[in-house]
Amino acid sequence: MRRRQPSGPVEATPDGLYVLNLGDDERKSFNHFLDELEALLNNKVDDGRLRRLFPTAYHNDATHDAEYQRLMRSELLQSKQTAIDISRRVIASHEALTEGDLLQFMQTINALRLVLGTLLDVAENDEAQEIVNDDDPNSYQIQLYAYLGWFLEWIVDALQEGHN
Repeated sequence: MRRRQPSGPVEATPDGLYVLNLGDDERKSFNHFLDELEALLNNKVDDGRLRRLFPTAYHNDATHDAEYQRLMRSELLQSKQTAIDISRRVIASHEALTEGDLLQFMQTINALRLVLGTLLDVAENDEAQEIVNDDDPNSYQIQLYAYLGWFLEWIVDALQEGHN
């Protein structure tokens, strides 16, 4: 008899939907992080922690980049707010999710990870395991950064499984 692999935080179902296997504490924590991300996005001050969410479009032309940011920022903000709203619904529900809802949730988790990575000054090629040091005053945030990366891997794996 073949043993089934232990389930992770995200699973594809045979009918093309997805299930989040999160406890109440995890759901509460995700809602807290969504609140923080939303507050940061709605802050009218240009916050450097959002740098990776709104990257420079024209590296060699500040004028063109400023124009791009002026034209696109509100649309990008609205897109991120929509993803947060869907993520709140996803976290509150214990029902199976559509692929679209899971993709929006994944975008929000990625946005949280990008903001946290910016705050921690993590380079894109840094491995979270290599930067964790229990004596570091930021060890909690570093562990959260690693957890979000791990969680994103589960989402990607579930999406791939759902397409097989």
